[in-house]
Formats: sequence, C-alpha cells, structure tokens
Amino acid sequence: MISLAALALTAIVSPQAPRNVVVILADDMGLASLHAEHPDSGLPTPNLDRLAQQGMSFTDAHSGSAVCSPTRYGLLTGRYCWRTSLKAGIVDKWGPPLIAEQRVTLADVASSAGLRTACIGKWHLGWRWPGKGGGTTRKPGEIDYSRPIDGGPLEAGFEYYFGDDVPNWPPYLWIEDDRALSVPEGNMEEDSPNGVRAGPMTPGWSLEAVLPEITRRCVNFIRDRARAGERFFLYFPMTSPHTPINPSETFQGQSGVSRYADFLLETDWSVGQLLRALDQYGVAGETLVIFTSDNGTSPKANFDRLAAGGVDLRAHWRGHKADIWEGGHRVPFLVRWPGVVEPGSRCEEPVVLTDVMATVAQALAVELDQGVGEDSVSLVALLKGASRGLPLHDAIVHHSSTGRFAVRAGRWKLCFCPGSGGWSRPRGAAEAKEKSLAPVQLFDMEGDPGERHNLAEEMEEKVAHLTATLRRVVEGAPCDGEDWWKQLPWSETSE
Repeated sequence: MISLAALALTAIVSPQAPRNVVVILADDMGLASLHAEHPDSGLPTPNLDRLAQQGMSFTDAHSGSAVCSPTRYGLLTGRYCWRTSLKAGIVDKWGPPLIAEQRVTLADVASSAGLRTACIGKWHLGWRWPGKGGGTTRKPGEIDYSRPIDGGPLEAGFEYYFGDDVPNWPPYLWIEDDRALSVPEGNMEEDSPNGVRAGPMTPGWSLEAVLPEITRRCVNFIRDRARAGERFFLYFPMTSPHTPINPSETFQGQSGVSRYADFLLETDWSVGQLLRALDQYGVAGETLVIFTSDNGTSPKANFDRLAAGGVDLRAHWRGHKADIWEGGHRVPFLVRWPGVVEPGSRCEEPVVLTDVMATVAQALAVELDQGVGEDSVSLVALLKGASRGLPLHDAIVHHSSTGRFAVRAGRWKLCFCPGSGGWSRPRGAAEAKEKSLAPVQLFDMEGDPGERHNLAEEMEEKVAHLTATLRRVVEGAPCDGEDWWKQLPWSETSE
C-alpha cells in the first residue's frame, strides 16, 4: 500500500464536497441501451431513467477504449491505457497487474479525503497469482489458492474488495480482499457461444448468482458505512450485461425478447438496488453518483434477434464494442450530485472516462500533483451548469481493440485505420485492400454522426491538422513500454 504522504494529494475542507461517492461501471452497455437516451430502444430502464431525471446526462461521453481493461485502467488512473505497455487488447487470463505500484488511483484520491473505499465486482486489471512452489505463476494448475493473491484492488488503494475478477474467465470463485474464499476443485466447461472459458471452478459455482451477490454486497457496504457515520467511496464495476449472459431466475423471460434483454433489465434492477440503499440509509442527498460503461454494446447481444423482438440498442451509431466508430466507445454517463447538479439537465460537451479522476478529486477538494491523472479534466464546472467558451478538451483520443487510434477535436473525428479497427467489417488489411478503402477516415460528427461519409480525401489540411493534434497529445505525457509509435502510420505521416 502506498502511503498517502507519497501521493502528493492534499485535501482541503469544502462545504460543497459530497460526503460519499459511488461510481457504477456497467460492462458492455452502449448509450442506446438507456431508455432515457433512446426512447425507441424497446426496453424499459426505470432506475437509470430516474438517475438521469435526478442528475445530468452527458450525450457525447466516451470510454477510454472500445474494450474492457484499458477503460478500467483509465477510469481509475485518469491516464489513457495506451500510455502503458498494453498497446492493444485486454489483460489476458492470469495476466499480471496493469496498474503500476506507484500510480495514484481514484481510490487513493478518495482515501486522502477521509473516505472508506471499496471495490466490489469485476476487476480485470491483473493479479500476481501465487505459485505452489513460491513466487508467482500464470499456469492455473500451479496456483496456490491458500496464499494471498497480490497486485489487485488492495494494492490499487482500496481498503476492501469482493468479486470474481472476470465473470466468464477462470478461476470461477470469490475473492475477498486478497484471498480466495474457496479452492477450485472442479472445472467449468467451455461455452464459447456464451463467452465462457474453461478453467478451475469452485464447487457449486453459479453464473446466475454473480450479479445478485455483488449487488447485495454493495448494498451492505452502503448500509454499514451509513450506520457507522463514515464517509465512503464505492466503485462498483458490474459484471453485466457482459457475457456470460445468465440472468438470474427472477429475470429469465421477463423481457419476452431474449436472455440478453432479460440481463439488461437485471442490470437496471441492480443499479436501482444501490439507489434505494442510498435512500433507505439516509445518505442519497450527500452522495455523488456516477453511472457509465466500459465500452459500447457487444455483438454478443445479438442485434438481429433483439430487432426481431422490437428492441434497438444501436440507434444510428455505427459499429459496436471493440470498434473505433462511435458504437465502440460512446457510452452513457449520468451524474447525480444533489444540491449541485440541476435535475434533468443535459450536456453535449465531449468527455471521456479518464475525466472521472479529476472530477472526483475536485469534488472532494483534493489537489492532484503534476503527473497524476495526466489525461483527466474535471467536469465540475459543467456539473455546476457553467457554460464554456472553449471546449473542455483540446482533443479526445479513442482507441480500438486492435490498438487503432482516432482523435476527436470539436466536430471533427479522424480515424487512423481504413475500417472498424475492431470486430465489425470491414476489418484488417486484406479487406481494406479488397474494398480500396482510404487509409484514414475523417468524419463530421455534427453533420454525420453515423460516420457514413469519409471526407479525408477532400479535406487533406484537416487530416494533417488532426494528425499533428494526436501526435501532440501522445507526446504530451510519458508513455511506457516499447516505442510503438514509430510503427504507426499516423506517426509517420506527421513527420
């Protein structure tokens, strides 16, 4: 654990500071999944709608990546994940910690303000798995589950953790703090259509029980801290509606459309349980609540089946999870801060999830040292209703599953790949060559939010300007790992 003295964080007493902060991160839930944002979706989300009605909705919010681990890293550190050694993809099964030991996190910020901190749910940022013969291992058969599992949430500044790391990956067991609560004696069978990977499993493990259990744990944490009169910070990285798509028995068949639609309804229910707990234990009026998602909706949702049942979770956004297009990273972002945020307000300013770090810090009156949260900009002024003459960000960087970049500056977005950069077609060099696609894509996000008309060839000066802008952002703060930038076409074109 890093001492707070080493973090260069300074808390200043502020009468407007919330007593508590709750950050809820859904998993694979695009903007159009919220009924409040897309009334034609065909699915009710009453609890999220309530949160939107009581707070501010950001309509142009983006995850730091179009996939999981990188966004979680950025949310907790205020730093784009592509600055780390993870230049593409996600933290793999049995992978080591992604957050460096000396990196200041959102949990550290909350702790410095005197809040009790907890992470409950999906971690997916790596661990150091203890080996049976000592040291660490990445071989599942050699893990000693009786020893502490280091490198997780506790070392990232949280006082308490409960969760199953990744719901569709082994090991299938509960981890509390840094200890496995059981030894896996069985093996989960592979279920590729549902995203389930084979591996060690604790006896009696139920995929359907995961979301209800972590929800219950969150409610209990709120209850216990409220009863003790303690300020708290709760980070709730949900396991839904990500695979495995296993809604609990109560929600099975409730939508009348599909298991995924059922699971989305259960996701809304879970959020509602936390909101009700805040009400029930008398702390809702003094708690800042943020709800968002780690990336856009996954194709595992089965868009065609949903559409056949009258459900549309894409609206006009192109692409889905993993893609550089908006469907990959445009996400819901709701903020409720009683007494500060005007209920039912909306903000069209482009923001990114790395901004949560600076926002919570300013809300809690904590000063961040230089080099901490370097890609984070506070949203507090926007939350207070201030109008800005200039954009909050000079530029926002988007990143796809394969490590492809895009840069957004004002109404303009430049994608540094010929296709999706992710899972949607066209993808890959072969398809790009076959279709004679331009190497980059320039879109006017005001006139063409669906990203259908590539203006790169007719606006070469704008392409050059945005290329230089991206290079300036990348070089504006230190980056770890290999010097990958020289391998990227956009880097060469800006020389």
